[in-house]
Amino acid sequence: MSYQFKFEEEVQNEIEPIPFATQFRMDSIGVRIRPETWNVLSKETRLLFSHLSVKTDKDKECYKTYLLYLLKRRRRTMFIMTDEQAERERSEWENLTYVPLPVYKMIVDLDYTLSLRDWIKMNDLNRYVLVKLSKGEHTKDYLNKALMELLGAESKITAWKTETRNYSMSLNPSFSQKLA
Repeated sequence: MSYQFKFEEEVQNEIEPIPFATQFRMDSIGVRIRPETWNVLSKETRLLFSHLSVKTDKDKECYKTYLLYLLKRRRRTMFIMTDEQAERERSEWENLTYVPLPVYKMIVDLDYTLSLRDWIKMNDLNRYVLVKLSKGEHTKDYLNKALMELLGAESKITAWKTETRNYSMSLNPSFSQKLA
C-alpha cells in the first residue's frame, strides 16, 4: 500500500518530488533515482512503484528487477548502492537501540520530544522519514508540519523555553539563603 503524507502534498515544484513512501521502497532495495527520472515514468508506473511491497527478500528482488529494467529501457541513470552502503543506510532507521543524533537534534530544535520508546513504536516508514528530514534542507514550517503529522500534537512542547541564566541565581547559595 502506498501512502503520501499530507505535508508532502503541499510541495509545489515543476518537478514532482518522489514521495517518501516510494523513496523508502527504493532505499530498501538499494536503488536511488533523481526526481527528473521519476517524472519521466508514466503516472501508472509511478503509482505501481508506490504500491509494490518490499517486505520480503522476494518482494525486494522483484521490485528491483522491474525498476532497473524500466530505467535501462528508458536509458535513465540510477545509483545502485553496494550491499554495505544499503545496510548502513537501513541501519539508521531500522536500529531500535537509539534515536540517531541528527533526528534527535532536529526534534529538540523544533520543540518536540521523542523518547526511545516512541522511536521503537514507530513503523519503519516513519523512522525513515525522520532520518531523511534530518538530513535535508527544509524550511522550519515544512519540518513543523511533518513532525506534527509524524509525532502528533502530544509531542509538541508548548511551554516557553527559559534561558539558563534565569536558573543560575537559584544555584547561588547566598541567593537561596536570602529566600529562606
